[in-house]
Amino acid sequence: MRHLRVASSALFASLLTAFPAVAQPDEVVVTATRSDSAAASLPGRVEVIDRRDIEAEAITSLPEALGAAAVQSGGVGQQASLFLRGSNSRHALALYDGVRLNDPSTPNGLYDFGLDTLGGLDRIEILRGPASSVYGSAAVGGVVNLIPQRGGQDAFEGTAEFAIGLLDTTRTLAGAAGSIENVDYGVTGEWFETQGYDLVPERFATHTGDADGATVGTVSANARHETANIGVDVLLRVRESSAAFDTFSGGAFFDRRADDEDLANHATQALWRLGIDHRLNESMRVRLSGGALYGDRVEEDDGAETSLAQSHRAFAEALVQHQAARWTVNAGVAYERDAIEVDTPFSDPLNVAEDHLGAFAVTQLTIAPRLVTTASLRSDAYDGFGSHVTYALGVVKTLGAGRVYASYGAAFQAPSLSERFERSFFNLGNPDLVPERSQSFELGFDAGGDHLQLGATLFRTQIDNLIEYSFADRRNINTGSAEINGAEVRVGTQWDGGSLRVSYDWTDARNGLSGEPLLRRPEHAWRVEAALRPSERLLITGSWSIVGERRDVTYENDGAFADALGRVDAFDVIALAATLRMGDDVDMFVRLDNAGDQTYEQPAAFAGPPRRGTAGLRRRF
Repeated sequence: MRHLRVASSALFASLLTAFPAVAQPDEVVVTATRSDSAAASLPGRVEVIDRRDIEAEAITSLPEALGAAAVQSGGVGQQASLFLRGSNSRHALALYDGVRLNDPSTPNGLYDFGLDTLGGLDRIEILRGPASSVYGSAAVGGVVNLIPQRGGQDAFEGTAEFAIGLLDTTRTLAGAAGSIENVDYGVTGEWFETQGYDLVPERFATHTGDADGATVGTVSANARHETANIGVDVLLRVRESSAAFDTFSGGAFFDRRADDEDLANHATQALWRLGIDHRLNESMRVRLSGGALYGDRVEEDDGAETSLAQSHRAFAEALVQHQAARWTVNAGVAYERDAIEVDTPFSDPLNVAEDHLGAFAVTQLTIAPRLVTTASLRSDAYDGFGSHVTYALGVVKTLGAGRVYASYGAAFQAPSLSERFERSFFNLGNPDLVPERSQSFELGFDAGGDHLQLGATLFRTQIDNLIEYSFADRRNINTGSAEINGAEVRVGTQWDGGSLRVSYDWTDARNGLSGEPLLRRPEHAWRVEAALRPSERLLITGSWSIVGERRDVTYENDGAFADALGRVDAFDVIALAATLRMGDDVDMFVRLDNAGDQTYEQPAAFAGPPRRGTAGLRRRF
């Protein structure tokens, strides 16, 4: 569901908010099938945050856009995990224009969603539900695809932004996109810096007020040249970040949550890809692409390097696309080689690599008027543990102004290189680990017209062979399971000059053996969003997020460990934003986060960001 599009103002082409909006039926998305697909034809939820959403809400970072499912240990630049539909943080796959971003050098292969700013993006697509049959490992809970800006109506469409805020925060952005004859291009540079605040909550006796700041710098560029039958494209992104953090080993016995002004993380990520495609005829296209992803993470204590993790992923893919009136097929073969080098104080140096080959096919078929099926099948083969097959099948039936859909899919998470080969006193490594496996079922509907929209989804996921650390074995083993049941409900309405949307998520995520709730998954989460346009020049947006009680690893007020399954109180935060059109090409915008200055911890033992404001100017030229 999307907010009312206001045709009377070119600047405010829509009244959109930063919370992911369900794609409109006529909207085209690419993440679900690897090619252009109408959202109405897909048997599930695809949420889209586009450039106008980002600017209307004046949001800066990816966790701000993703909402309550993103759990961040502080503000922009601090680590963030994503728990899509109650699955683990390692079960969310991150893509950049379809390229896998999850870091093979991390202990469990997850992606840190806290380091991405949004200046160079055209849109973000969030696919909820399993997608391993399309993308392979990690896509158990869903997929987040960051799609960069490229092309435009004119040869040069430039944008510049500058913003300042509380906590000594500054942000600078400069970019351009356009189309010149047969070439579409986009290039952006963005810099964010903040002094931050103390991540140790004030309730802790170990709180000192020492601020934990962060910086993030990103440069991205992409271009495509296309003739009648041949297309060539290139993609590049480099991101560097630094963030101060605090310790969990303070105190006389090194077992307390405490301030430490000398600790810092530094991370570099670089990505390039080159692609070429050839249109064989009106209905068939062949594409070849390849590139590499580089990662470098360093931890420092008072300027001295204490740990190093480097990763290199080389990838290549061959894809064949066939599109007819009632039938589309995307089929291909993908190759990856992951190599990591890790050196930490508590483990032996690790230098290991692994090859991975995948073959897949995704098809959509209109079997009757207003009835569409989508099916996908994939086989992945790894050096260390053989092949794994995943699949998905779904159907969509359009009924008047609405639709109903159902889907079933299998997904998997491959064990990480660290889990299999890292060796230390605490971890002996386990090369015999097998993938985690899941089965998911989803049933939902969307309905409504110009002034009222309704939507609801029911889902159930069973995850087996969960990889968990065993203190008795001193290594990770396949044990346990997870059972996740959930419902998502959405209601939206709009009128001339305004819109209102209410969403509610119920998630019951439990350990399949003990029945205990899984950590950091609130059972109840609400969000209320509003957009008002009092005049043609002014747009005001706001959101009220309510995150329910949840379980987490908790700590006493003196900073000492308290409970591995403690209760954490519910909290709510309000964000407000306004954009004033100063002229044809100039906007002034302000944003107020945590307007009520609520004190909360998300996750536990990390102070949530206090009230903070940002003001800036945006110039288009």
